[in-house]
Amino acid sequence: EVVEVGFPGMLGGGEPGSIQPTDESSGRRLALARWIIDPDNIRTSRVIVNRIWQHHFGTGLVPTPNDFGMLGLPPTHPELLDWLACEFIERGMSIKEMHRLIMTSKAYRRSGSPVGDARSRDPLNAVLSWYPMKRLTAEELRDSLLSVNGTLNLELGGPSIYPKMPAEVLATSSRPDAAWGNSTPEQAARRSVYIHLKRSLLDPMLTAFDLADTDSTCPVRFVTSQPTQALTMLNSEFLNTQAHLLADRLRAEYSSSEEHVRGGIEMALCRPANVTEVQQGLLLLDEFQEADGLDPGLALDRYCLLLLNLNEFIYVD
Repeated sequence: EVVEVGFPGMLGGGEPGSIQPTDESSGRRLALARWIIDPDNIRTSRVIVNRIWQHHFGTGLVPTPNDFGMLGLPPTHPELLDWLACEFIERGMSIKEMHRLIMTSKAYRRSGSPVGDARSRDPLNAVLSWYPMKRLTAEELRDSLLSVNGTLNLELGGPSIYPKMPAEVLATSSRPDAAWGNSTPEQAARRSVYIHLKRSLLDPMLTAFDLADTDSTCPVRFVTSQPTQALTMLNSEFLNTQAHLLADRLRAEYSSSEEHVRGGIEMALCRPANVTEVQQGLLLLDEFQEADGLDPGLALDRYCLLLLNLNEFIYVD
């Protein structure tokens, strides 16, 4: 029996409208793409807004983002999921609009600390009584490090980039001299989405912070806490370089130690520094110089490294 072109029956079925073949294409994939994004196909919108929600809250309204079927988990807030899907369509299927809608909501802007009896009434935070504190993903963390010291290159498009790879990592390759490309410092400071992915030679900064599996689809990022993460943030050449660049920025924009401390806190944490924090920072700079014998420049480098290791920098709260 001849099988005609059609859409999956389990997703509503039906036959595509007019398919317009060309010399280079049968037109079938284009017809499928149009069906997927058709405003009447609410499934697509539900899946997309669930992914966006998961990005901001760590867990989707449907906890199994790759499975909305019988084998997946039901939505925790079905009415909210439907409303967001409808809003997504009405707003022209703009992902940026959905980011704005979610990030200006009361749910997203709640404190990360339970208030009153919220913990006893909602121990699993099922109704989002407080914001579920979320660590930056590997790519977000790297981009934030580059952004805070002013070196992030926001250039769009183009080929992959090759950030500097530690010699110890290159030594694991059969051809260390030819295993990795070379990018200029300016290109290497582009956003992490442009980093070349070679499955046998992954960036150690990204792998330490749970880079997505490169061998299969990754519907949910696993978030681990392990010693190698702290060691990477304190001892790696990459982090110490970023701390030095942040210190250079502070030295260029401010003149006094107090301004260095205050400016560093405000750049790293995106909020005003309080008096106590500034005093503690100044005392630490003095201790670096007097007790450890560091010169003022290196002392500020170490202080900037501390700022980049604060939970407030690494976590969204």
